[in-house]
Amino acid sequence: MTGEEVINLLQKLEAEGRTAEKITEIIKYVETAETKTETK
Repeated sequence: MTGEEVINLLQKLEAEGRTAEKITEIIKYVETAETKTETK
């Protein structure tokens, strides 16, 4: 994810009422999933 994509994601999740902790969990999951996909 680019920095701009991360910011857009944060803004959308905050608007939905997500906590910073939950947002961090989501980003970690997305980054981990992308890495696994790229190495296949």
